[in-house]
Amino acid sequence: MAKRKKRAVAYVRVSTASSAQLHSYEYQEQYWQGKFTDDPDTELVGIYADRGISGSSIYKRPQFLVMMQDARDGKFDIIYTKSVSRFARNTVQLLEAVRELRDLGIEVIFEKEQISTMQPTSELFLTIAATVAENDLQVDSERQKWSFRHRFESGWISIGSGMYGYTMTKDNNLVIVEEEAAVIRRIYNMYISGMGCTAIAKVLNEEGIRTWCGNEWKPTRLLELMANEKYMGDSMMGKSVTVDGIQMDNMDGQYGKRYYMEGTHEGIVSRETWELAQQIREQRRNKKIAGSKKPVYPFTSMIECGCCGKHYQHKVNNSGKKWRNDIWACATQLRKGVAECDCTRLKDSALREQFIAAYNQFVRERPQGHDTAALQSVVAELRKEESDLAELLMQRLITESAFRAEQRRIKAQIEELNIKINEQRGKIVRESDFTIITEFDPEKVEKFITKVIVRRWTVTFVFYNGVEITRAYTNGPSGNQVGWKQKKEVAAWQ
Repeated sequence: MAKRKKRAVAYVRVSTASSAQLHSYEYQEQYWQGKFTDDPDTELVGIYADRGISGSSIYKRPQFLVMMQDARDGKFDIIYTKSVSRFARNTVQLLEAVRELRDLGIEVIFEKEQISTMQPTSELFLTIAATVAENDLQVDSERQKWSFRHRFESGWISIGSGMYGYTMTKDNNLVIVEEEAAVIRRIYNMYISGMGCTAIAKVLNEEGIRTWCGNEWKPTRLLELMANEKYMGDSMMGKSVTVDGIQMDNMDGQYGKRYYMEGTHEGIVSRETWELAQQIREQRRNKKIAGSKKPVYPFTSMIECGCCGKHYQHKVNNSGKKWRNDIWACATQLRKGVAECDCTRLKDSALREQFIAAYNQFVRERPQGHDTAALQSVVAELRKEESDLAELLMQRLITESAFRAEQRRIKAQIEELNIKINEQRGKIVRESDFTIITEFDPEKVEKFITKVIVRRWTVTFVFYNGVEITRAYTNGPSGNQVGWKQKKEVAAWQ
């Protein structure tokens, strides 16, 4: 009877998910397939590959987790991988994984270090190798931090890999891109003349003008643009720092020193124009200074029609009378009638009642959504991907055009995530805010809710971390109930 061959698999992790590094995976695939072509004792039965995923945690790598489950199901006998750093950089997670595999009778072979997990001394060598890999990450991080601090102190400035209106020369000078600068000046002028960011974004998008990454303009992006001191010729470095692999906002200086430098380059707008824009921005943000004459209700501008996409507006029926009724209705329906949008209206009292129930459910269950830390973690991984991409370019493993195309893709994703992060940062919720309520509290709406979506007889509350809670609602007894008209007539005489 012929001896059964060992069933082998290979685990591969490449640094980026870009097409520019596809050849890296293909090379490794060919390598492992070729390795066992003439092996009489072993056959390759599969390759598990995670692309563009950090090696810091095995729990963030889908193919690694699939491989572990297949191991439990007895689908192979041995795992080959190039090195410990490709398999896992976290020492504890590495040892947990190889111990489980060893208990299952599955051997792991690390080619670079020449370690087999079936060797008695393997754990010692693996611990050393994984610790070195972890330390390399930490040392590299600290080296980068020191390098940035030193360059900031020397007057070095940075705009990352791109900034609308400017380009960076090789000798660290910002040079104006006049076509884009004209758009910047126009944005400031529209804002100072009284236009809001939503209106400005609409104008730019309708004219087909796009951001540096090729995306449509959004109000939050415009607010960031107008608050950027580089457009008047100054530079602040250290606005964000990386803490434990996560990009953190350092605008208040709590994570490290910031460096403000005046007149580092030619401004696109004058200092007077920039400062005037900041004054207007602060006035609009502060309702007391703005002196708005229109009454503001807790859910103003937050309610969206789930049928046509327009906003709901506040409306008062029978104003000044005892049977006054505050309701919310779709703007399309109010202007054009139910033929255009038949989404249901809802009383303000019903909305408040359902908010109390949804909010209390959120406080009790603490559901996890796409919170800021998670989004920042994704941004950090994308920045690492961008750094790896630059390394490939320096090693001439990819072309300049391929690098630029992939860089724009990454920057576009980062821009979208930063917009979401900034939107969430507008909702500052502390642990002390998580309290059960029995009466409506408008401050809870402001802190916890980003959007309300009304569909036919349901209302969905979207919380600051992306969690959605949907409640069915009713507006209560109809005004046509028996005796209602008589009660109205009696009240009129009183």
